[in-house]
Amino acid sequence: MILFPAIDLKDGQCVRLSQGDLNRVKIYNSNPLDQAKIFENQGVEWIHCIDLDGAFKGVSKNLEFIKSISNSTNLKIQFGGGVRDEAKVKYLLEMGVSNVIMGTSAIENTDLFKKIVAKYPNQISLALDIKNDLVSTKGWVEQVDINLKDLFTELNNFPLNSVICTDVLRDGMKKGINLEMLENVMKLSKASCVASGGVASLDDLIQLKNNDYINLKGVIAGKAIYDNEFTISDAIKVLK
Repeated sequence: MILFPAIDLKDGQCVRLSQGDLNRVKIYNSNPLDQAKIFENQGVEWIHCIDLDGAFKGVSKNLEFIKSISNSTNLKIQFGGGVRDEAKVKYLLEMGVSNVIMGTSAIENTDLFKKIVAKYPNQISLALDIKNDLVSTKGWVEQVDINLKDLFTELNNFPLNSVICTDVLRDGMKKGINLEMLENVMKLSKASCVASGGVASLDDLIQLKNNDYINLKGVIAGKAIYDNEFTISDAIKVLK
């Protein structure tokens, strides 16, 4: 499994939120490129970057930092946040992003999302952000009640890279992964899934590995890494 350390960008800084709440933000590094290099030097191959300004406001202020990471490291970048049209997908891929994440647009305009996935096979991931059993959009501000079985019936015919499954209420809280939610999504999705939200300790990663999920591609960890709950090297060893 792949370890995706998270770099969330707000106003050009590397931050973490609690439960997606902009009023509960903590700055961990004022230089995202430096943070990316720290992860790279610790043996990471992928990073998970979210443009919080783009996610909440639909306007990105942080793409220059993504470009600098792409140009100055060998890291593969998984990027999302405010990606809501094909032009931005194309721009990000040309910039060097390896995998583009779309969430709001996938839910609000599924036909457009399917068109983009078909045009860029295995380069687009679905952000499935769940809060109180509802799908969250627009930076987790809005919740919509949709039938996930119907959604995946449509999407399973398209070459998705992955489904990034996040429990919003556990994100940044270090309360452990919502395995029930993750398993339910994996039953529906033909594409590989990525676990996100709630990683608290190395034990969470060990449990994911020991469960031997066929359809689990990797796990995203943020606050637990920044708070030194475990080391990158130990996490990579566990997930191999």
